[in-house]
Amino acid sequence: MVRSKNSHFTDEQLEHLRANPYVKSVSQSSVSFTEEFKQYFWHRLQEGVITRQIFIECGIDPDALGKRRMDGFRYSLKQNSKRAEGFSDKRRGNYRHEKTADDQSVELRLKQLEHELAYTRQEVEFLKKLQTADMEARKQWGSKHRPK
Repeated sequence: MVRSKNSHFTDEQLEHLRANPYVKSVSQSSVSFTEEFKQYFWHRLQEGVITRQIFIECGIDPDALGKRRMDGFRYSLKQNSKRAEGFSDKRRGNYRHEKTADDQSVELRLKQLEHELAYTRQEVEFLKKLQTADMEARKQWGSKHRPK
């Protein structure tokens, strides 16, 4: 496959990537891999296999990805290997990225609204303090600058 110059995947490349069981999702400009692939990739990397070869073994055309994407993936994998969560998606607990059942989504929406309410209360308290400070400053200024 020939890679396009602007680092976007061609329609043929997108089709090939979507058909690969190790690809979680793919768009015109990015590709995400499954946790299973990340673990396999890391294992093979530890065995001394080069990045390009691992992608080939898994049926992913390294020329379609390009050196920059492959290097970035390898770097991210090394960073993630140091985390307690390992290679799992960091966004898993984030309500914005998690697609859940209806009852769970209601619970997540409730958490979001509680967070927004707490934030709004903090804003209101801040504005009250700001208004009080402004009134106090005006009084002090007025008492110093009154005509005698």
